[in-house]
Amino acid sequence: LEVNWQKVADLPRFLSLSATISTYYGGAHPNYGFDTLVWDKQANARMSATDFFISAEAMAEALAPRYCPALNQERAKKRGASVEEGSSDSFDTCPDMKDLDILLGSVGGKAFDRIGLLAAPYVAGPYVEGDYEVTLPVDAAILAAVKPQYAQFFSAPD
Repeated sequence: LEVNWQKVADLPRFLSLSATISTYYGGAHPNYGFDTLVWDKQANARMSATDFFISAEAMAEALAPRYCPALNQERAKKRGASVEEGSSDSFDTCPDMKDLDILLGSVGGKAFDRIGLLAAPYVAGPYVEGDYEVTLPVDAAILAAVKPQYAQFFSAPD
């Protein structure tokens, strides 16, 4: 077991972290996945990205319209061919947001202005394709899905 944590964003109130977790139990190949957290420095408490949104459904509705096409672009790069429209293959469909690890990021260090979505192997493609990471800038749809008490900590990029 190996766990490596990295800083994603360090804002005045929040610290966003991501981890890569690798395991090997003697099978055909090792496996790995991710974990994420946001540390609320003021409350001295761990949060998830979902905690910042009105609901998991609201977050998914805000992210999916841009995430799914961006994921398919990444799949096409790795596969050398576009994902077949309407395919029901589990490695061609858009994963459920609950199966992704969500990162809150910041370019400017003042507010969360981007959201990263990590899909571990087998979530969005076969093991041989590895993981998928899609980063989306915060937009009006995302801002509308944020809980009012956290709105001040999000902004669209300049």
